[in-house]
Amino acid sequence: MKHVQKKYLVIAFLLFASTFLSNCIKHDQVLDSGSTSTDNILYSLKATTAPTVQAIGGTAWNGTIEPVWNNAQKLTTTVTVPDLGNGTFTGYVGNSTSVSIRSLYDANNVYFLVEWDEPQANAKSALWYFNPTMHLWTQEVTNYTTPVASTVNAAGTNYNVNSDGTMRPTAAQDQFAMMFNVNNSCVGFATKSCYVACHVNSSFGSGVTPASGGVMSTNGPTEVLDVWRARMLQIVNENQLNDCFIDDGASVGAGMSGTVDKNEVHGDWQLHNGSSATVPVALQSAQAADGGFSNSQTLKMNNVAKTSVKVPLWVIPSGTYNNSAILLKDTLATGAALKVTAVDSVGVLTLSNGTKIDPNTAASGTAYQQVGSYDGAKCIPGSIVDAYTGSRGDVTANAFFTGTGWRLLLKRALKTSDTTYDTDFSSLVDQNFGIGLMYNGADNQHAIMPGLLLRFVK
Repeated sequence: MKHVQKKYLVIAFLLFASTFLSNCIKHDQVLDSGSTSTDNILYSLKATTAPTVQAIGGTAWNGTIEPVWNNAQKLTTTVTVPDLGNGTFTGYVGNSTSVSIRSLYDANNVYFLVEWDEPQANAKSALWYFNPTMHLWTQEVTNYTTPVASTVNAAGTNYNVNSDGTMRPTAAQDQFAMMFNVNNSCVGFATKSCYVACHVNSSFGSGVTPASGGVMSTNGPTEVLDVWRARMLQIVNENQLNDCFIDDGASVGAGMSGTVDKNEVHGDWQLHNGSSATVPVALQSAQAADGGFSNSQTLKMNNVAKTSVKVPLWVIPSGTYNNSAILLKDTLATGAALKVTAVDSVGVLTLSNGTKIDPNTAASGTAYQQVGSYDGAKCIPGSIVDAYTGSRGDVTANAFFTGTGWRLLLKRALKTSDTTYDTDFSSLVDQNFGIGLMYNGADNQHAIMPGLLLRFVK
């Protein structure tokens, strides 16, 4: 009898193990070509004709999916916001959506076509709006728990709260990320994927208070991850994503030094940026940060002694902005933007040419204010946008919102000049990767799918 019981226990265990492992590795893959697959593999097909990808700084993509993509197998997987156990993603845990990816390659480049459904295109970030009650300019928050300082008054009241006490939706731009293991340097990436550098070590947040997130690092100076971060505001304006890397901080002369909440995500250019005293002399050069900067400054109110407030740095007086951004070229002498030089106690902005923007007038109406869950037509961009240069600008990206979701095209050379912080695809060997998606207004609280594999069809 005992032998029979053991037999059934063994069978039950094997059935459980089989089911568990099957659920772990399938990732709901769908292959358009008619073949079937039950694994986590994204097959990159060799293209006879290169797909068209609009150049960096060039014409916007019209969303057309060319016939060259028809035979590329589509990996469809579900990304989910995980529970890291430390409160970092509180308020978002369990949010999930479907993402499909196709890949092609040719003699010079690798290409990806990514698609996901979403009800609204979020390509704005931290817009400036005017609060008519407090007579202050402030920015829409991109995270429920990290409003900028000017959104909280002395009484601790958050300006981003609706009149009924509910929080307004966060105003973060949509983002998609891919993460690769550079030269297989990061131990455990093949099995854990992005979890090897994840936010699980973050000291931010608690079980009841969400954290700011964005805290990632590897476990040593030789471990490097290549990260492609597609920010929609950058892409719709420049046809380009942010080519980053993650390490333990050694590349910028700091290192983790035993600190587990240090953010070691860097744009590729930072390796050569000598603007910080922590950058070793051997790694410094004249190249500076690029890709734009925050459209923010602190000014003293010109009719209130010793009172300083945050206001926009640049505005376009007409209130018309290109894809919700001020471009760097707009701030040049021949550009449309003017610098904000003064602000008074009721929020009137004085511009560099002596003209003013008064958000209190009947003519302004709600154009500079929050309107429902969104913002008025003349609310001011929170970012100055420009193209990335050097290794940070290695990946061309096109984006198009269909009305029900995003289409994203990516293109990068199989092998770049950055042999330290970029993945080399030229050998056409398998590459482990993971993906992350920030959508529906979420910022760092992203949905992920780890454990994927890129396989080139030779």
